[in-house]
Amino acid sequence: MGQTVRSRVHSNLSVFNPITWLLTALLLEPLQAPIWAAAPPKRARPPHFGKSITDVFFPDARAKLVGPRPEKSGSTSLPPSASLAPSQSAGAAQGGPWWSKLIAADVVEDEIKAQQLELGETVQTVSKFKGGDYQRARLHFSVLATMFAIDAQYDGALRWQREAPALRDLMARAGFNCKVGTDGSYKEAKARYEDLQNLVRGSPMQAPSAGPEADWPKVADRPPLMKRLEQAQQQGLAVWSASAGEFSRHADEMLHEAQLIAALAEVIAREGYEFADDEIYRGFALAMQIQALAVRDAVEQKNYEHARQAVGEISKACANCHEGFRN
Repeated sequence: MGQTVRSRVHSNLSVFNPITWLLTALLLEPLQAPIWAAAPPKRARPPHFGKSITDVFFPDARAKLVGPRPEKSGSTSLPPSASLAPSQSAGAAQGGPWWSKLIAADVVEDEIKAQQLELGETVQTVSKFKGGDYQRARLHFSVLATMFAIDAQYDGALRWQREAPALRDLMARAGFNCKVGTDGSYKEAKARYEDLQNLVRGSPMQAPSAGPEADWPKVADRPPLMKRLEQAQQQGLAVWSASAGEFSRHADEMLHEAQLIAALAEVIAREGYEFADDEIYRGFALAMQIQALAVRDAVEQKNYEHARQAVGEISKACANCHEGFRN
């Protein structure tokens, strides 16, 4: 009897021998890993650049460089304009791009006038404003603030440049406050609309002083700017490039919207905006900007086929970006 009990105890100890257990665990671990491993995150596909873009750049830039390589500094991060578009970084002025390479002065002025007119429709009555027009007002104020921010930094003569920094801040505050429709936000929106009316009519404006530098996320939220980009692409360029006849009839409008897209693509990739630190996101913004400038050039050259192709590439960049980064 005692011998039988000892045999059973010895047998059980053998079964739970620590060494045996450890070896068994190591053998089973590769089989269990796929069960417990986390699935890789799904992200948008990287942008595909066609021949019209790849031909602009050297296959290997190192083969064209002359002289010793610069010493590596403590920081390897690039400024927003350089990380977005290397071709622009050489022309950076006062911490920003040469805006004139992206958008003409008359386009900035015309966009301000157009947004001012549309803003007037949203502040006609407090009841309409509270009923939903405050959302439209938010879009108009956001675009206006962005245009005045560009105006303040513009590398050339541009109307309202002296007042632009103060107007940028006033429009920005009104835009952020128009996230809701209240008596307070309506009163402010109405006052800013009257300021704009006086400005367009040529009346002098008394406004607090401000510098030309812009903290872009405080100028305008990203969603309203994305909405304006969608309008320019879907309701503008995509429609006007559908046929050669539409292309000819709307050449001036295409020039305006293409340059607006190029400028807004620069803004939404600036430091501080959501996803601006993501290389893929910035790649989509760069692709959109390059193709928008290609549309501008094609319209000026009256080349319908090139314009149509560039508009198609803008549509692809927008669709791929929305797949992975849309809020």
